[in-house]
Amino acid sequence: MITEESKVSIPPHILWRKEDGEVVLFNEESGEPYLLNETGARIWELCQQYAGVKEILRQLYEEYGGEEAHIKEGCLRLLNELLERNLLEEREG
Repeated sequence: MITEESKVSIPPHILWRKEDGEVVLFNEESGEPYLLNETGARIWELCQQYAGVKEILRQLYEEYGGEEAHIKEGCLRLLNELLERNLLEEREG
């Protein structure tokens, strides 16, 4: 389970492309596509820039403002769903 203390990475078997503000993910192993809306697309982009979930959350708080608890809950929910679907990996350290 991904938490605020986790580090994440994108597995090599995941292909993706950005279309009209959304991101389409494709798992080469399962053959299944997965669509991220604009907010999910931003979280995906941040996963490429930062390994640490804390850094991803810090950037989201800065960009979106608003209630941090709400942003954190939504971000962790998406990251854990991506983990369950083998679209994201949790890293050690």
